[in-house]
Amino acid sequence: MTDEPTPIPRITNPVHLTSTGVSPFADEPKIAVRFCLRCQAALPESPFADAACLDCQLQFDPKNPATYRVERTIDRLKFWFPGFCLAVASGVISYAACIQNGELGVALFVAVPISFGAVLGYAVRTGKVMLAILLFATVAGVATALMSLNVAGFFCGAMLCAIFLGPAVVGMCLGAGLRIILSKTRWEQRWFLPLALIIAFPSVSQWIECQLPHREEIATVRTTLTVDATPAEAWNAIMFYEQVQHDPPWLLQLALPKPIRSVGNKHRVGEIVRCYYDRGYLVKRISRRTPGRLLAFEVVEQKLHFERDVTLRDGAFEILPAPGDRATIVVTTRYQRHLSPRWLWRPVERKVVHTLHGHVLEGMRRHAEQNPLPAPTPQRDQYHRPKHPALAASYDYAYAALTSNLQPQPVK
Repeated sequence: MTDEPTPIPRITNPVHLTSTGVSPFADEPKIAVRFCLRCQAALPESPFADAACLDCQLQFDPKNPATYRVERTIDRLKFWFPGFCLAVASGVISYAACIQNGELGVALFVAVPISFGAVLGYAVRTGKVMLAILLFATVAGVATALMSLNVAGFFCGAMLCAIFLGPAVVGMCLGAGLRIILSKTRWEQRWFLPLALIIAFPSVSQWIECQLPHREEIATVRTTLTVDATPAEAWNAIMFYEQVQHDPPWLLQLALPKPIRSVGNKHRVGEIVRCYYDRGYLVKRISRRTPGRLLAFEVVEQKLHFERDVTLRDGAFEILPAPGDRATIVVTTRYQRHLSPRWLWRPVERKVVHTLHGHVLEGMRRHAEQNPLPAPTPQRDQYHRPKHPALAASYDYAYAALTSNLQPQPVK
């Protein structure tokens, strides 16, 4: 015999016995997995009669099979449809509230998509592939609802889909992570209170953004084009956007109102030109005019339904001589920017303005090249007209033939 103690075997599944040696839960039905009656989430193994679901806090009794499910039902709409509808509704309401109560800034284009993406990630319990599909559907649903309510046009709706996608992905990941963390706690309000805070996030961000100071930013965009016409012909071809005859590019058709006509005279400084569109009007005043060289105007009134985006200030047409008896036309537009973040919207604004300039310059090019100025008519010089009757008659006949494109005949 040795003095070493006998090793005690390790019990992996200890069972608490009573003094009689019988487990107090011996009559409990042995079920591998139980599921919640409300949310169908897997229930924790608990011997207590007041156990509750970790997701929705619905209580169940392990000894009463009527208080839980033994398998999930086939209807999976409960796992994603309510959360999807809540995400779309919160996105539309938050966007409409922010655009009515504040500026078009970070809260509108970043906080709103993060919010409805977090709602989707927190309220939807499904696989990763299905969650990604629902994210795209949520972004498209929010943009479509805003266009249906006339809060945004088709061009703005397409831009919102592209802008919302990145922040919505971030919000969805944050919401899903928060749901996983809170599902391991016993906090009673973990299902409702976090959703309320997530939905209120854009409004809080909007209030904070309104308290910050804002600086005014004026942007200047110039576009040039060299045409096969003289500077005088290019000067006579100056026209505004509303006077261009050919159809505008698709980008202008989507981003800007359709021009109808313009009324006014642009031949004198101080004259007013009213430009009418299908959704508003624009009033311009001629501020500077150098015949054959410069025509500048300032915008005195703007009613085009995008005053929250940009405010037009002024513009100019400049005609410069180019080699080969041609002309270079320079179109300039100045406007005040309102959209932020500015690094995101600056390329979009410049693209739209350059496209507008190109459309106007193309109309001027067509008009200048298709309507050349007539050759200058030689003036009759009375000082050098011969005084002799025969020579004077020959001089008069040659002048008449030159001005009427006739071949002069010799005077007999």
